[in-house]
Amino acid sequence: MKNRSVDPWLILTSTLLILFGLVMVYSASAMVAFERFGDESHYLMRQIIALCVGLGLCVATAVTPLRFLRRYRFILYGAVLIGLVLCYIPGIRYGANGAYRWIGVGPVHFQPSEFAKIIALIVLADFLAVNRSQIAQSTVVMKALLVPLPAMALIFFQPDFGTTAITFGLCAIMVFIAGLSGTHTFVAGILGTASIAMMAVLEPYRMKRLTSFVDPWSVSDNEGHQVIQSWVAMHSGGFWGQGLGNSVAKLHWLPEPWTDFIGAVVAEELGLAAIIGLIVLYGVFLWRGLHIARNARDAFSMLLASTLTLMVGFEAFFNLGVVMGVLPPKGLVLPFISYGATAMMSHLWIIGILLSISAESDASPVAAGWPNAHEPSRAVGAA
Repeated sequence: MKNRSVDPWLILTSTLLILFGLVMVYSASAMVAFERFGDESHYLMRQIIALCVGLGLCVATAVTPLRFLRRYRFILYGAVLIGLVLCYIPGIRYGANGAYRWIGVGPVHFQPSEFAKIIALIVLADFLAVNRSQIAQSTVVMKALLVPLPAMALIFFQPDFGTTAITFGLCAIMVFIAGLSGTHTFVAGILGTASIAMMAVLEPYRMKRLTSFVDPWSVSDNEGHQVIQSWVAMHSGGFWGQGLGNSVAKLHWLPEPWTDFIGAVVAEELGLAAIIGLIVLYGVFLWRGLHIARNARDAFSMLLASTLTLMVGFEAFFNLGVVMGVLPPKGLVLPFISYGATAMMSHLWIIGILLSISAESDASPVAAGWPNAHEPSRAVGAA
């Protein structure tokens, strides 16, 4: 495709987040990595390898016309469903803390659910783009919500309640953006909230998480331990922090602080100022992603760009909310910052998709005439 351009703000913001994440992964993990493996850069090097793979995927996607991603959506969906099924097969699956969310051999592990979220949204975006003139019909809405159901079911029973809830929420948001009526939105919201509440109540460990959120001090030796220690770390950091590498919580109190609770290490070492800086960077990411969505050339691109952007924003919001103790623990990474090979690769793929959509932006974007704008890619969606 001629004259494919890039969004420099998106690239700059993502680069700053990734570089900062590498620094914090090393800071949070170096001492423990040396004790466990005799190599203080163990986790950093694994993250860098994932970064290199993710960058390759990002660049390949950014320079490829989006119609190819749309054309082969069912092949991608089938592949990720197979990956989710493999998480249930002994000898192939890999478990941690009672959950089997990974597949792999030896030290190499892959988490299919990280890519399942994205691919389910790709398939749903195509369905909604092709059928948006009938989005007011209840049957179309039901079919739309059935699109991610196979992936959500396989993720839920791993078990991974947080990813399941996030995936459902993102799909619901995409359907709403596509033009779902206020009545249907209200009914879907009630049913979705009731379903999530029921799943939380019926499972003891989820109820413990809710209990620890309401009163972490009552379970300070178990579920509430991380939140309490996160508060202590944030308080110790103050506004400017104790200095890079000087966290005490990462050495004694926070288990594997380079993963979900890396925000607490950031707050203790670099202070509230760094947390504010992170929030600003995520805000810029949201601005550019939604700008790309607004200027997308067709409905498929607009729906996909807006929802993928919100995915990154929600994950950052929920992660920092858990670290601050204002949201129940969900086990979500801090995008581009937390240690996690598959998460890093999937988030870089999101950037590649956004850059591809941005490169194909039109002088007359679909948002200008939404929801009655022409869908030029309808034939591709039907392929």
